[in-house]
Amino acid sequence: MLPEDVNHRALLEWDSPREKTMLDFQAFIAIITAILVFVTGVALKYETIHFKNYELPIPQWAGLSFAGVTFTFVVLDQILRGFVRLEEVQRRDEEVQRRDEERNRRDEEARARKADAARAEDERIRATERETRRTRIETRYRTALARFHLDPSQFHRKQLADILALLEEYRDTL
Repeated sequence: MLPEDVNHRALLEWDSPREKTMLDFQAFIAIITAILVFVTGVALKYETIHFKNYELPIPQWAGLSFAGVTFTFVVLDQILRGFVRLEEVQRRDEEVQRRDEERNRRDEEARARKADAARAEDERIRATERETRRTRIETRYRTALARFHLDPSQFHRKQLADILALLEEYRDTL
């Protein structure tokens, strides 16, 4: 069983057919190169190979030809190894970039949630303030009305008229 923090999708993506083919081809070239190095060493070291029933003379040009072919395969092997390393570096960079984008997306979502919560809190505070103002004005209205009923003087009438004018003017915003 794999650990939970392993990105299984990234593992599956890495084993794509193109990369696998490149790795297989690079391994094939490495094996051919190793065989050619051995054959070149034999061809350059010995002038003749003796078997039980016959001898195989190796001309000097054959050894040099093997050396040239071997050198070509060594260069090809190194180039392919470079491509494989480059693909690995690109894969890692893409994975890091994908993780960074995911982290940035999560951070952005967290900031948006925090901003939404702050807006909701501000709206709640404004609603509470409106309710408090409304209650204060209603209390002043009831108090002024009670005073006017108890003592219908000009002063109490003016207070009641002022509060009614305030209610009339700001009824929608309260």
